[in-house]
Parts: sequence; structure tokens; C-alpha cells
Amino acid sequence: MKPLRDVLLQHKDAILAHWIDRLSAAGDGDYETEPLVRDLCDRLIAALGAGSCPDVRDPAFQGLTRHMAEVSAARAREGFSPAATGRLVLGFKAAAEMALAEAYAGDPARFRQECASVGEIVDALAIFTFEAFMRAREEVISRQSDAILEISTPALLIWDGVVMMPLVGVIDTARAQHIMEQMLNAIAREQARVAILDVTGVPVIDTRVALHLTNVVAAARMLGAEIVVTGFSPEAAQTLVKLDVDLRAMKTRGTLRSGFAEALRLLRRQVVAAG
Repeated sequence: MKPLRDVLLQHKDAILAHWIDRLSAAGDGDYETEPLVRDLCDRLIAALGAGSCPDVRDPAFQGLTRHMAEVSAARAREGFSPAATGRLVLGFKAAAEMALAEAYAGDPARFRQECASVGEIVDALAIFTFEAFMRAREEVISRQSDAILEISTPALLIWDGVVMMPLVGVIDTARAQHIMEQMLNAIAREQARVAILDVTGVPVIDTRVALHLTNVVAAARMLGAEIVVTGFSPEAAQTLVKLDVDLRAMKTRGTLRSGFAEALRLLRRQVVAAG
């Protein structure tokens, strides 16, 4: 009886054809699939032939696991699903079983033994690949979240000595910290004496959000700047009154226009209408 590696090499073309067909039937086939599968097949066969035990932790599989970690990260960045990435690896098992059935037709016990070895390796590699994929996906999501956070909290110089930050979306603890850092950096950078925080685009203004805003006000005052918060809706005002939130330390105006007028008043400037 031929060893496992020789059987897989002998039936390599049939294994590849069946593997690619299965991926195509699942909707995972594209012009990049075939070279990727061929390379993975070569690596799997080499590792299965060199490994002393069916364990991906065996030194013989280190090159293969490193390669699959790179493939998983690339597929995560390219937008492939976890299921599609898992099927990429698991397709080898079903394809290899057909070759093993033919090679060990006269020895059922050997067939079961080799199928178990291949199945154990491929299943473990699929789990490893899935974990690597999810780690890469989390990194992508984290970078995207950071980018969105930067875009969603711009601090703009709108007048000499006046900066403004329009807020849109939910304010949680992490974002509140980012808002404070961005606002304080803008105040220091522009040497601003007044900063306007517009919360018109914040859907929920509750006690937690009010506390975050109060902290921003206190921190800005330590830099010598006053904060004017604009955009409280009537519903938000009623909610904060019912919750007995103390906003006496915070200058508030109903609209951005009136907030800008307050900023100019604080700067002791006056806008004279033309005409």
C-alpha cells in the first residue's frame, strides 16, 4: 500500500478538480481561486507527508499555518466572508477522500485511518484559519472605526478665536474621550477663546451625554476657553429637566446661529448688518 503522501500526489489533479468544482458550486470560485487552491494543495500534501502526527502544531505544519494566516488576513481585507474562507480549506477534505477511497479500496481499515488523519488536520487548519480571519477582520473594523471617529468629530476654526465641533451620532464613553481630546487640541492649536459644540445631530441626550459635555466644558475652561453648547431639542431639554441634570455651568443656545452670536458676545465683538 502506498503512503498517504504518494496517494495524494498521484491523484493531485483529480483532487484539485473536485476541490475547485465544490468551491464554484458554493459560489466561492473566481479567477483567483484556482492558483490559490493549487498552492494550498501543494502545501497540504507536503505537510501531510512530512508530519509525524496529525497535529497542526507539529513543526512540519508551521509553514502551512503561517501561509494560511496571511491568506486569511488578505481575504478579510478584501471582504470575503468567514464561511467562504472556511470552505476554502475544508474543500480539500472531501476531495482527498475520493482519492483515498480509490487507493485503499482493498483495505477499509487503512482507508478509515488515513481519512481520519486528513480530516483531523484539515479541521484543525480550518479552525486556525477562521481564528486568523476573525483577528484580521477585527483589526480592519478597528481601523475603520478610528477613521470614522476622526471624520465624525472635526474641530473647525470658524472665526478668529472661535472653533466649532458639530457632533453627529451616538456619544459613548470612548467617543466622548475622543471629542474632549479633539476639542482641547483645537483650542490649544488655534488659541481659541470660545468653542461651540453643536449637538443637533446627536439622537439621544441623556444624563450620561450631559455629563460628558460637562466634562468637556470643565477641561476647556482650564485652557482659558468657554464652551457654548448648541442644538438641544425641546425633547432633550424636557428630558434633562425631568432627570434633574444640573447644566448651570454650561452655556447653551438653541441654534448654531445663536450660539455663534453668543461666541462673538463673549469675544466682545459685534456684528453689524450691512445695508
